[in-house]
Amino acid sequence: MAATDRIVAAGAVVTRAGKKEIEFLLIFRKYRGDWTFPKGKVDPGEHLLTAAVREVREETGFAVSLGVPLPTQTYEVDGLRKDSHYWVAQKLAGEFVPNDEVDEIAWLSFEQAKAKLTYKHDQEVLAAAANSIPTIPFIILRHTQSVKRGEWLLSSDALSEADTSRPLTAVGRMQANSLVGALAAFGAAELHSSDSRRCRDTVGPYATGRSLPVVLEKTVSEERHKDHPERAIARVKELAEIPRALVLCTHRPVLPAVMEALSSIFTVENETKKTFDPAFTPGTMVVYHRDATNLRRIVSVERHQH
Repeated sequence: MAATDRIVAAGAVVTRAGKKEIEFLLIFRKYRGDWTFPKGKVDPGEHLLTAAVREVREETGFAVSLGVPLPTQTYEVDGLRKDSHYWVAQKLAGEFVPNDEVDEIAWLSFEQAKAKLTYKHDQEVLAAAANSIPTIPFIILRHTQSVKRGEWLLSSDALSEADTSRPLTAVGRMQANSLVGALAAFGAAELHSSDSRRCRDTVGPYATGRSLPVVLEKTVSEERHKDHPERAIARVKELAEIPRALVLCTHRPVLPAVMEALSSIFTVENETKKTFDPAFTPGTMVVYHRDATNLRRIVSVERHQH
């Protein structure tokens, strides 16, 4: 089945602390007569993570922060394959007001939610959310598309410029803007970047939107890494121990060292071949969901690329 024959949706299982136990959010849609989770179609060109957060806000009024990914549900709707992607999420703020899509919401215990859900496939998602634990994301990001090195060095404006000044292309700037919602979805609170312009400009739109400083990491620039790869490895290990939602933006030639560093300190459940794969296309991000009580224990890994 071709990708164009699919419906792609994104949403979340939103949680909050109840008086006695964790509560889960269900929505009721009168026009469908069902109890389910907030989700909706991904807009053309929209990042999957951005769509998940947007749909929750549009349907419930709640701002959320995403945690680990949950099982993707695949089923048929009107003869088309539908892939519904979910994350566990924490409610941050907001108030529900009935709207065109959602008539009612309910905060329920696990057993209550399980009994109330209309669709059996939603019960698998609920169970996964109930078994999840608090995590803190560590995000590795390759800068978005930049002007080719040869073109930059030959251009009249760059004859005296170093490669560190090479800018993003128009496509790269669009990719950087599309990353704003994706990074916001995880509540990225700390930004670290190679001091090269193409990396700084990749995280720049998010930094500006959130009024966050960008910590420049010279050790993970192409030039410094080439001369002292061991320093890049040591620095990545230090960053991985910071207990905040953190982003590190770097370059393709540096990524093997980054992944080597992480593979040496992280313990990953259900490790796959791609867990520490250094092959990143421009704008690709890998999210390591670290156990909040043991930052070296990775409970889930997800990879998103443009």
